[in-house]
Amino acid sequence: MENNPLSSAPGPADAVCGQCVWHYRGGRGRPVQRCRRHGQQRVGAGAAACESYTAALDCLSCGACCREAYDAVEVGPRDPFVKAHPELVSQVDGRLNLARTAGICAALRPAEGAWPCRVYAARPKTCQDFEVASDNCLIARMRIGLQR
Repeated sequence: MENNPLSSAPGPADAVCGQCVWHYRGGRGRPVQRCRRHGQQRVGAGAAACESYTAALDCLSCGACCREAYDAVEVGPRDPFVKAHPELVSQVDGRLNLARTAGICAALRPAEGAWPCRVYAARPKTCQDFEVASDNCLIARMRIGLQR
C-alpha cells in the first residue's frame, strides 16, 4: 500500500483510494488518477485511504439528493412522471418541480435510517440522470452532513 499524499489522517485499515467513491480516472490522453474530495489532486489507486474514505453508496438508503441538499428538482412537462404522479408535481414560477415538504422530496418515505423513494423505478428523468457517486451526489451528501 502506498502512502497517501493528500492527508495525514488515516482512513479504515486496509482500505485504499482506488476503492473510494471520491477516486476517479480522468484526463485527456493518458488518464490520471485523482481525488475529487481533495481538490482534484493526483493520487494512486493503491494509496492508503484517508479520513474522507467512503465505500460504495446506496441511493435507496441515502436520499441525500432528495433531501435538503438541493432546493428544487425541475421536471419536464413531457416527462411521463408528470402524468403518472401529478400529486408529486408542483408548479413554481411557471416551472414544474417535484413537490417538497420542509426541503424533502414528497416521493421519499423515510424509514429506520433509510430514505427510499416510493417511485424509484418510475422516477423523473432528472432523477434518473443523477448519477450515484457523481460530483453532485457527493456534494449533496456533504451538504446534509453524510460526508466529510
